[in-house]
Amino acid sequence: MGAITEINKNRGFAGDLIISFPWGLPGLEDHREFILNPLEKDSPFYYMRSNSRPEIGLLLVNPFVIFKDYEFNLDSEAAGQLHIADQKQIAVLCTVNTSRGIGAATVNLLAPLVINTERLRAKQVVLHDRRYSYRAPLPLEQDGEAGVR
Repeated sequence: MGAITEINKNRGFAGDLIISFPWGLPGLEDHREFILNPLEKDSPFYYMRSNSRPEIGLLLVNPFVIFKDYEFNLDSEAAGQLHIADQKQIAVLCTVNTSRGIGAATVNLLAPLVINTERLRAKQVVLHDRRYSYRAPLPLEQDGEAGVR
């Protein structure tokens, strides 16, 4: 499969979608279904909470909106597991860590969540790409550019 790039930039979700993670998520292996909602209309930020325990959740961001040069190749194993035949079936979100406050928030670009938008099936994929970090600083919004306000 070719590079996953900005073609996925505008892939949005209306809200209250149940996303299945058949392989779980690191640290949340017992939780396989999550509800995904945008934080605001037309926002690149989403909140995903466990369907079985709503108090467990993650802040997510569409990385292509914030990090203009972000791209990666999805390996054939992950594409097969998610039943992805075409890039148009893919949406990508990355976890945001705000444990040090929103001004010091970071984004995990090294392990994005890859979602098959037709089957609502997802997997966290660990990239082997030295360009990315699991603690990339989340930029602050400047002059109409995407980021945190």
